Amino acid sequence: MNYKYFATISFLVISQLLLSQTETCPQNLNHPDNHIITQVIGTDTIYREYILKVPTSYQEDIPTALVFNLHGFGGCATDYSIAIGNFYNFKELANSENIIVAYPQGAYRQEKEETYWEPGDTGSDNIYENDVYFFDQLILDIEAEYNIDKSMIYACGYSNGGMMAYSLACNRSQVFSAIGIMSGTMLEEDCALEQPVPIIKFHGIEDGVLPYEGNFWFQSVEEVVDFWLDKNEIPQSSKFSSELNEGKVNLDTYSGGNSNCLSLYTIREENDKPGGHVWFSDNIEGSSPNEVMWNFFQDNCNSISSNINSKLDQVRISPNPVVDKLEITHAQNRDFSLHSMDGRLILTGTLDSYAASINLELLDSGMYIMKIGNIAHRLVKL
Repeated sequence: MNYKYFATISFLVISQLLLSQTETCPQNLNHPDNHIITQVIGTDTIYREYILKVPTSYQEDIPTALVFNLHGFGGCATDYSIAIGNFYNFKELANSENIIVAYPQGAYRQEKEETYWEPGDTGSDNIYENDVYFFDQLILDIEAEYNIDKSMIYACGYSNGGMMAYSLACNRSQVFSAIGIMSGTMLEEDCALEQPVPIIKFHGIEDGVLPYEGNFWFQSVEEVVDFWLDKNEIPQSSKFSSELNEGKVNLDTYSGGNSNCLSLYTIREENDKPGGHVWFSDNIEGSSPNEVMWNFFQDNCNSISSNINSKLDQVRISPNPVVDKLEITHAQNRDFSLHSMDGRLILTGTLDSYAASINLELLDSGMYIMKIGNIAHRLVKL
């Protein structure tokens, strides 16, 4: 429940209780977009916070996408929302694409003496003890005030926030349509996945906190990718690799299995330094990582057609996003057409072989619709 509904409790009392209980960030209390969720358990009242950013284009009669963006270990929702929103331009993206963005506050954990996300569903209906349950209540709290498109709820996170995003995919796959990971790894060993969740991951080759190759405490990027390929029955053979930004970024895309997909961006160099433990910001072939992530979220593994999962139609396009050459398989003797998002016809033709390719090198960056037969795919050109 949002704090504004607490007519009988003064803001000062809530503030004092919140600080004494969780030892969280005091600057949250002064943020105009701060929201407080409460839960009464016995004689105790538990408080959790989140910063909510509503786009300038929001209209209450239009279902709107919701993105949770999770801070790292020791983070503060206010500071993180300012850094990601303003410095890394997530606010600009949210306003232009009409996205509601929630920046939840991780709980203060006494054993770690820091704010921290605790992956895993403990089964407890306690917003402090069970972060997965906290997100259940977050969604209910936001939906009580805003018109949320339940098919467009996403989670992304940095570092420890990425660990929590993986946990949300595992434990609430029926809720989150996709997740994005910035410099994060996976801690959870048990994954109660009920349905596929598309994953996009960015990781620096010289990450000094969560090493790319892993260590005694953390899995390697390859191990995490293999875990999700296995979980979603995505064949390793579907891998398509490409070099972006003149070799500074490697992109590996996987698709198939349970109509799912995974994209891994290995950042070899950013700002003239080896890719480190950061929220990445250098453009990738003309698009910011924020834009790449949002396009992936919307892409839904290429499909915008309700019958894409039909066993009678196995058309595949890759890579997506594409830089120059688009590969199309299982589409022999089918007509194709490429359209802009406003419906303009850009390209048309017939695919004359089982595995055909189309050169899109001269196509402007952006999002397009590729129609092959009676199936439509959303295509991103970098």
